[in-house]
Amino acid sequence: MSSQDVNRQQLSQAIAAALADLEKVGGAEERYRGASWLVDRLAEGVTAAGRLRARAAVTLRDEENLSLAQLGERLGLSKARAADIVRDITRTSQPRESETRPVVAVIVTSSEGVLAVRRKDKKPLWMFPSGELEPGESASDAGVRGTKEQTGLNVVAGRILGRRVHPETGRQIIYLAARPARHAEVRSIFVGDEAELEEVRWLSRSEVDELMAGAYQPVLAYLDRDHRRQP
Repeated sequence: MSSQDVNRQQLSQAIAAALADLEKVGGAEERYRGASWLVDRLAEGVTAAGRLRARAAVTLRDEENLSLAQLGERLGLSKARAADIVRDITRTSQPRESETRPVVAVIVTSSEGVLAVRRKDKKPLWMFPSGELEPGESASDAGVRGTKEQTGLNVVAGRILGRRVHPETGRQIIYLAARPARHAEVRSIFVGDEAELEEVRWLSRSEVDELMAGAYQPVLAYLDRDHRRQP
């Protein structure tokens, strides 16, 4: 058995073992979060494997000076599919300068209110804690990391509330719901990024309207529902 066959077998066994372990988890919420993490990792793997496959196909074409028809024949693909692979990898390998990484804005709610930070550059003045999405990182991971770095608070990620291009910054924003982690000290928040932030505090629902004019409507709707649930 070749080393590639061994690696494939090990990968298949690891995925099967991970699924079996998730089936044994007692709580439905824990199973959901574990399955979501696995889905994110597998999706990243599929994307990376697709890019690797495309780069290999283009390298084969260039090294052997193959036409698209010949390339498709070598790889067991149609000419049209071979053309799609070449076109996709050419486009993704030359990103535009205007493209930037998305930012994950985290809507952390508790009995204290909703967590917010005040920026020094006032662009915008008040915003939710956030983390820039790093390569290979899920939105949940980026949001949890960014909140910890900016406010010192450990949080547990929930669902994505929506996405948009921010009207002031022009950045793509992913809005992520979250709660303080178990045993987290919600009153012990602090300014973790002193270079960019001036203040970190919990806002009431009315303060969100006052300080965050033009806030994303799906986020406001979520806060309204959450506010009614709070004791």
